[in-house]
Amino acid sequence: MSKFAKAVLLAATLASLLAACAVGPDYRPAPAPDATAHNLDAQHFAPAAPPASWWQQFPDPLLSRLEERAVLANLDVAIAVEHVRAARAAFREAKLDFAPHVPLEAQYARSTEQEPGFATDRIAIESYTLGFDASWEIDLFGHVRRSAQAAGARLGAQQASLADTRVSVEAEVARNYFELRGAQRQLAVARDNIANQREALRLTQIRYDAGRVTELDVDSALSRLKATEATVPLLEAAEKRAAYRLAVLLSVPPGELDAELTASSIPAWTDPLPVGDVTDLLRRRPDVRIAERNLAAATAQVGVATADLFPRVTVTGFVGFLTGDGAQLGAGSSRAWAVSPTLSWPALDFASAQARLRAAKAESEGTLDEYRRTVLGALEDFENACVNYSRQIQRLSSVVEQADASRRAAKMAEIQYREGQINFLVLLDAQRTELEAEDQVAQAETAVNTGAVAVYKALGGVPAAPTQAPKVAAAGR
Repeated sequence: MSKFAKAVLLAATLASLLAACAVGPDYRPAPAPDATAHNLDAQHFAPAAPPASWWQQFPDPLLSRLEERAVLANLDVAIAVEHVRAARAAFREAKLDFAPHVPLEAQYARSTEQEPGFATDRIAIESYTLGFDASWEIDLFGHVRRSAQAAGARLGAQQASLADTRVSVEAEVARNYFELRGAQRQLAVARDNIANQREALRLTQIRYDAGRVTELDVDSALSRLKATEATVPLLEAAEKRAAYRLAVLLSVPPGELDAELTASSIPAWTDPLPVGDVTDLLRRRPDVRIAERNLAAATAQVGVATADLFPRVTVTGFVGFLTGDGAQLGAGSSRAWAVSPTLSWPALDFASAQARLRAAKAESEGTLDEYRRTVLGALEDFENACVNYSRQIQRLSSVVEQADASRRAAKMAEIQYREGQINFLVLLDAQRTELEAEDQVAQAETAVNTGAVAVYKALGGVPAAPTQAPKVAAAGR
């Protein structure tokens, strides 16, 4: 065995004996606490697990097609995918630091210089080099190991961020779709009432011409008609906004989906909403997983900063050919090797290393607080979504009854007006109440459906197992 091979073997043996020593805190993630739901009443929620594609519960094939297209085409999802690829590449690079880096080098050099102590004449010197340069940091105190752990945790955070982006896109598509259908429903109600009010104005004008009513009745009918017509432009704008937002979510220009999004109705979800087992809510939510992986990365960085307080040993070497005569390059006489171990230690720069360590610890403590804040925010988000959904269901029930009653009242008022039992203002008030009630039903139905979307978003989208963080070694805190 050559001397070079013996040196490399000795270095590898020494490294294997000492590499297990990794300074700094070990990250041991505490399991996320179980979520205790306070607003899951049996009347509005069911313990059955929802389907993975929860939007398929709504009887609308177009919504399902839009969701599928959005996940495939959405640019935010595409950006998140690229971030995952970049983080995965960085993690792979960090793992490669455990092994020597061995690039191939070919070099030619020519210079003229003196030989100090021998002569004052300048001589020409040529050198030819061809071989492999090697560099290897022997991970005595875990600098490489902790760096790889941090890169692996950052990869896990990006993977969770991708899941979070998908959950947000799915929820945004459903929410905007329901708002679009709600605006279209309100427009239909307004246009039906405009047609009725125009007819009422025409009849009132005939009665006025016949001297049976006053000009006040005509002006009141006209005023009510114009007030209803004034709501149409705002509803049309709301319809366009929702349609354009859906187009952008699917990465197509605004207006390209207009042919697909023609007016249609979708009923409100009134059955108990399937939510499954919510005790593992905090393990499913991507934002909580992002915060947890960021905490793991920050803890590993404390280990990196701690390792900087200790000596670092780097071994560099060369094996190949070195000669001053290009014709001899590759010949046995030009073979060469070199091994050069180097030890570096902060020494007089120790204060800077300690300052970096204090900064890393402070960053880790701040990331821990961010994790706790994210957990509390997730619980708050879920409770608010459940409360809002159940209350919107109750509101819908009330406004439906109100609409039925106001519809009957408007019909009775019209009959009594024709019989001369009431004046025109009473009829207008009954019709106004009917219009408002029908509009509130459309709004309440939209609020129920968007409330269901908020519940599933607060659950973290589909009830899937969390993304497993890449493992380098036992990283912990």
